[in-house]
Amino acid sequence: MEFHQPGYNATEAATILLNAYRERRESFHALNDYDKAMAHMRHSVGAKIATLGEPLKGIAAKLFDVTDKGFFLFQVCEWKLDYLAAALIHAIDAKNPLALANNTRGLVEHLAALVAVIKELERLEHALRGQGQAKSIGDALARTERFIWRGYYGKSPKTTNDKNQQALHVNDCLLALKDDVPDIEDVYDFLCEYVHPNYGSNLLVSTGELATGRLNPPEDFHRETLDRLRRYCSLSMLLLERRGISGAAVFTRLQALLDRCFTQGATVNNVFSFKAPKPEGDGLSQETAYWFPKARTPMEAIDLCYEFLANAGHEIHKRENHGLTGEFVIDAYTTDKGTVWFKVPMMEV
Repeated sequence: MEFHQPGYNATEAATILLNAYRERRESFHALNDYDKAMAHMRHSVGAKIATLGEPLKGIAAKLFDVTDKGFFLFQVCEWKLDYLAAALIHAIDAKNPLALANNTRGLVEHLAALVAVIKELERLEHALRGQGQAKSIGDALARTERFIWRGYYGKSPKTTNDKNQQALHVNDCLLALKDDVPDIEDVYDFLCEYVHPNYGSNLLVSTGELATGRLNPPEDFHRETLDRLRRYCSLSMLLLERRGISGAAVFTRLQALLDRCFTQGATVNNVFSFKAPKPEGDGLSQETAYWFPKARTPMEAIDLCYEFLANAGHEIHKRENHGLTGEFVIDAYTTDKGTVWFKVPMMEV
């Protein structure tokens, strides 16, 4: 897990990235009154769910409940990371090596917990797609519901033997970072060495030999170790930015699966089924843009655009919006084979 930001030293890079994260988080403060922020959506979705018959009604209700709770837990994780970022900025400014080590480990732990939540929700999404059996759908929803409950309410294994009641273990969360940080075990061991009351943390405030040398030596004496800690802060912030985007995306995709429950003809057997990308039109112009008459929702239509292009061997360079035509949004996809036009239904606001 190595990182070097060109043009900046380790202190400057960490400070810039930590502050940038805190600035991005400011736009999410509107969610602080969570019930108020979610009231309109809960009312709107609840009204739609009330029109469904069983068993689809129960599945839709549970999917919305799990998504709502997952989003809340995601925001809880983000707030803890926000406070840790603030603590790290202060530790760096104050040249406090113990606070730097302790809060860097906390940053990695809470980042791992957030990524574990995202991966569990992605696992739910994959389990639902293509699934047409009510029991299998219910089992997938129940598994994710238990995971989210443990992520928020979980207790110490010392107080309960029930796995479903236990908090997520930090080692399990760290495994969620393995794809992004192959040496995460080594990173975490290094951080623990400088957090525990042992030689590592002693070394941060001495020159490393018992009853000799200096106490609280200048920062330059331990520059390599302190810079390594600050680089781990920077790496965590970069990973958090990337994972935050993917986290937001999984909630959008789960919402899109929920929207399918409210489409005409939806049943448990077909609501999460795959549609083949079979468009009408020729895609050569805005007027003859491809479109998917069998797409059940706007998000499914967008997914089919990407799938169609991938199947045809296109490498997408960018997508540009070209306004509205009737009830459709017009998009132009620039690819290695030229521009391909699509139109998709407008999303409900």
